[in-house]
Amino acid sequence: MFSFINISIALLWTMSALIDYSGLCYIWQLKWYRWDRFRDFLATEQGKKFLRRYDLFYRTFVAIIIFLWPINDKEKLKYIIISFFITDLCVITYRFIKKKTRYPHISIKAISIIFASMAIEASWLLITKDWNVLILALILRFFIIMSSIFLFNKITKIIKYLYIFLATQKMKKYPHLKVIGITGSYAKTTVKNFLAEILSSKYKVVKTPKNINSHFGILRFILSTNFRDKDVFIVEIGADQKGDVNLICNIIKPTIGILTAVNEQHLATFGSIKNTQSAKYELLRSLPAEGLAITNSDNPYCREYLHELKTHIATFGTEEEYNPTLLITDIKTIREKGVYCKTRITWNDQTEERDVQTHLQGEHNIYNLAPCTLACLFLGMRRDEIIEADTRITQPTNALHTYMYGSSTIIDDSYNSNPDGFKAALHLLNSYPSEKKRIVITRGMIELSDRSKDIHEQIAGEISFIADELIITTLDFVEPLKRGAVASKYNLMIRVETDPQQLLKYIISLKNTDSVILIENRIPEFIKKELKKET
Repeated sequence: MFSFINISIALLWTMSALIDYSGLCYIWQLKWYRWDRFRDFLATEQGKKFLRRYDLFYRTFVAIIIFLWPINDKEKLKYIIISFFITDLCVITYRFIKKKTRYPHISIKAISIIFASMAIEASWLLITKDWNVLILALILRFFIIMSSIFLFNKITKIIKYLYIFLATQKMKKYPHLKVIGITGSYAKTTVKNFLAEILSSKYKVVKTPKNINSHFGILRFILSTNFRDKDVFIVEIGADQKGDVNLICNIIKPTIGILTAVNEQHLATFGSIKNTQSAKYELLRSLPAEGLAITNSDNPYCREYLHELKTHIATFGTEEEYNPTLLITDIKTIREKGVYCKTRITWNDQTEERDVQTHLQGEHNIYNLAPCTLACLFLGMRRDEIIEADTRITQPTNALHTYMYGSSTIIDDSYNSNPDGFKAALHLLNSYPSEKKRIVITRGMIELSDRSKDIHEQIAGEISFIADELIITTLDFVEPLKRGAVASKYNLMIRVETDPQQLLKYIISLKNTDSVILIENRIPEFIKKELKKET
């Protein structure tokens, strides 16, 4: 049993299975281990390319032929198995050299899924004692990891119910705590961070960290945090379906709810923008009569059902016809200073006009500051205190921000991408002098469902007006982006570059040029590291 050939197979199998399941788990993790997100991914050009990979298509095809071919010689079968695994090793080495190897973010769930999948495969062989099982496993690895994910999702659900009970009991111990919930299609993290910075000048504040907004992330944070000496708890709440926001609201019992915006992002997940609106509105509907609902009056989906709420309401916006509580006008960027605007606020039957100067980049950040102002007023801060705190707010690094790369300027909006965020980034790009070469690098926007083509055509028209060059990094949205750009009849150079190594070479060639480069949506991590070498 412990012959040289058996030990060789065991070592090669371990390597092959570990790499295969890690690569598959990487994709599933990106899709939050959700069947609907994974299914939508497979329908994209990227997903189709993923299915055509060596391990999922070519190796599977050959393995099916070998499995169906009657081979009675055990030694011959072992050498065939070794041949498969050596080929795997060659492919893995090639991918590593080309920096195409992908691994999931290390987490208990990811590690458990990978090793559970390997255990299923190994147990199968040990129980049957049939070497053909290893050939069959090569065919079925895609489905084996799916069964592991299904199992762990069931276990996760049970654990979540326990967390919900424990978190609910814990929050009941802090009746003095003012809880602020923040949800919306975008800008949740930025608004949360801005609000925490302003409130911290007067109160003891705690917030959910980084971009954590999932059920498990929020529940774990509640269970691990001591709220005894805190005045305010700010919670960023994400949602993928109806009921997600309501579940968290039932635990944290927010007094203030901020709905930043509702747009087409995650249409593929929710099915329709009305479903998105309904899911986000769960926060505002959960508020008590003595609470405060804050939202963007410029956004029709945000203001549509305000009349149905049974709580106090405060709105912000630039369109006077919707009578916002906080009216914003004359937004502009003052060079060497930052974004400036004029405001008119009606609060406690008194109207006050004030100028606001910040050190922030991007005029969209005025929309991110506005709900913070209303929440702070409700919690007892004076307008002077708020404006003073506004001047100390720093540019967020997990959202749209800029930095230098040699002589070039990078506008980094790689955190994620949605239609309004893309437009805000283009607006910032347009603020740079036209003598500079303006370049947009994007993979496009995902999860826009049947609105995807229209939205990409529209955004391409705006890119054509503002930029000199558009580089598209995936095949999924090439057609609508090209169509939209051509229709606008501007002299835009369009380049499709799906090879990350070639993209990196091109970016390096721009390092010492007078260029402004907008990075819209995610890029490979090694390209990010290159861009931030000097920051």
